[in-house]
Amino acid sequence: MKPDHVLKVFLTVDTELWPNAAGWPHQPLPAGRRLDQELAADIHGLTDRGGYGLPYQLGVLRYHGLLANYFVEGLFPQQAGLEPLRHIVGLVQRAGQQVELHLHPEWATAPGDGRAQAQVCQYLCRLPVERQSALIRQAIANLRAAGAGPLQAFRAGSFGADRVTLRALAENGLRYDSSYSPSFPIGAWGQPISQPVLIDGVWEFPVSSFRDFPGHVRHAQLCACSDRELTHALESAWRARWPAFVIVLHSFEMVRKRDGGRLPVPEWPVIRRYERLCAFLGRHRERFQTALFRDWEDGALAMPATSATSAPQTLLRSRPKDTLARMAQQAWSQAWRRIS
Repeated sequence: MKPDHVLKVFLTVDTELWPNAAGWPHQPLPAGRRLDQELAADIHGLTDRGGYGLPYQLGVLRYHGLLANYFVEGLFPQQAGLEPLRHIVGLVQRAGQQVELHLHPEWATAPGDGRAQAQVCQYLCRLPVERQSALIRQAIANLRAAGAGPLQAFRAGSFGADRVTLRALAENGLRYDSSYSPSFPIGAWGQPISQPVLIDGVWEFPVSSFRDFPGHVRHAQLCACSDRELTHALESAWRARWPAFVIVLHSFEMVRKRDGGRLPVPEWPVIRRYERLCAFLGRHRERFQTALFRDWEDGALAMPATSATSAPQTLLRSRPKDTLARMAQQAWSQAWRRIS
């Protein structure tokens, strides 16, 4: 029997690189500093056992027939040039996946070109709305210059957004945001959000979460949850008839970088988790449909506009056995890191 409800699953990948330079972003990058090593580690996930970055992730998605939204950081060309961004955009779009906007204000506020150290800002929402809007506009221009198609969705770096940020997004023609995380409520949102809500003309898609033990909420991030916790949360959201479920991962999440110029090493638990999650979604597409933000209002994912005060806010809970198994796995991984 065909189920009468399909949960839209938004796989979201924060796609970024971060300079492996002492003191950055509080100290400027050395003149002429290239980011080839960061591109190899953070984007391609190159290790001594193969690559587990974007090409690998995209291949697994293709194998299972899944869609993902790649939030690509758009400000780093301010210090690294446009060519690395053009390369990243090409990888994603040639694989048939969607490029959307990610933004870390550190790239525009780090010292350099006369900027002072005191101006470094980690959270976009800590800047005046006019400055937020200007940075968003610049990041959009960079992505479009790098070949990205129309952009409609946004996630702030470090989840550093609030309702004022939504105004800046609307000013720049962006209709969807996924910066709110119950585990990291950086800015002023007014009340907890667990499902998509329409706020001041912008759809807010919160990162999904669940309670894993009393008084603690865990966000649905690949490296933070076991595959059993994630699939149980998906099953619970489907039974509760949630309209959408948002999962976070990063382009570099499946490798662990090391000091001393050594190649990164694979994060095997996270790699296996990703493969199992994608296989689960591929097997159960009658109940779980991976989705793109651009399709939310085109009829395929039609849903009545919901206000922040009227949206149902169901709290999901994990199974104790799954959480305990994940904690044991994390303890083993941390012990292994200390000796590897």
